[in-house]
Amino acid sequence: MEMDWISPNVAVVAGRRTRQGATPSAAILQLTETQAVPRPGRDHAYGTTSYFGGAGQMHVPWGNADNQPNTMGVLIQKNNQIRPLLESNRDMIYGTGISFNKRVYADGGVKLEPYVDARLDDWAFDTRLAHYAVAAINERLTNGNHFTRFEFRLDGTPMLDVLDCYSSRISLKSTRANPAYFYNPYFGDSGYYKSRESEPIAGFNRADPTANVVSLLHSREHLSGNPHYAFPSWWGAAEWIELANLIPVFHKSGITNGYNIKYLIKIPKDYFDTEGGKPVPVDKVRQKWSEFSDNLSNWLAGTKNVNKSLILKYLRGEDGKPLDSIEVVPLKNEMSDDAYAKVWEMANVSIANAAGILPTLAGVNPGKGNDSGSQIRVMADFQMHFRTPVHHVILLEPVLLALRIMGYTDVVPSFNGVQITTLDTNPTGAQAVTNHN
Repeated sequence: MEMDWISPNVAVVAGRRTRQGATPSAAILQLTETQAVPRPGRDHAYGTTSYFGGAGQMHVPWGNADNQPNTMGVLIQKNNQIRPLLESNRDMIYGTGISFNKRVYADGGVKLEPYVDARLDDWAFDTRLAHYAVAAINERLTNGNHFTRFEFRLDGTPMLDVLDCYSSRISLKSTRANPAYFYNPYFGDSGYYKSRESEPIAGFNRADPTANVVSLLHSREHLSGNPHYAFPSWWGAAEWIELANLIPVFHKSGITNGYNIKYLIKIPKDYFDTEGGKPVPVDKVRQKWSEFSDNLSNWLAGTKNVNKSLILKYLRGEDGKPLDSIEVVPLKNEMSDDAYAKVWEMANVSIANAAGILPTLAGVNPGKGNDSGSQIRVMADFQMHFRTPVHHVILLEPVLLALRIMGYTDVVPSFNGVQITTLDTNPTGAQAVTNHN
């Protein structure tokens, strides 16, 4: 079977040509989703009820059109808050980077001491560990998942890399015992995606890590009802993000064309029906209405036409009173600038909360209190040391596995946090603090 997508929800499914040259059959597959009563998919959130693929290479779609990461990516591109919020969260999680610590058993307990050796330094350099860590954090914060590509050298040393969530999917044949995945740079792109071009990748084998030269480890947190793909909390603020995205578009259009409807223009229905006391043909009446509307729109709209006057000519009857003519009635705008500003502020606070960043740290409530230097320091400490440990556990799993493969069974990877202190105890303003996870 071959499948080519002609739209996000429609695909052509064709059979293969037989050796005898018979013409293959074809069919149209359309994905449907009832908006009023959504059907639960294989993933409760952002899932789909549809299986699709081709040539035996079928994967679990991410979203109804297999483009959920792409859809959410568009919201980021159109919003001036999401990317900075994700970057702030990334910086809190990364701190000053990854360090290694060795377990030391002494005095009836266990403590961690900094550990360094040349082989470990060389490995971190060769696998670009810092770049890997940043990429993994970005994937986790943006899409709720990160896919680590393990590639083993001839000596058995694992090299780590991150595959983009846009390009990674779970195989329908994947099981807990034998996970399997696909790589295709065009997942979610109906114009270019072809299932036969998807590259199968074996899942990481914990029992025998070197069984495959290249394997993929899918790291995610368990979310009830979502057995395949996780998702970040900020996805739940999609409607707030869309609302926030409309506000600058509204203001841009308002400055260019004039805010709201400023005038109610009343014109008699038969205004153009006669000319010089004689009836006007229907087609000419329509032309006059069209030309008048275009000219009036051009006159009233745009930044160049602000506060211009409109001069109208009218006829007087035998009694000297004006005959029915065009009437321009100014309209009052009940929506003040403050009201738009409040909607903008509410949207940004909601987005910051959904992204897991305290609003003050997100910079969305300046001048509203809680923004003194000492208060920001306390909030930054809280954000870094109480909102990052779970991220650290999930993000460091591939690194911990790599260390064990190389024989470092007593070495623990950790993200180094940054403790902001007062100048009397820390003259440089920043003191490295290790978070052991």
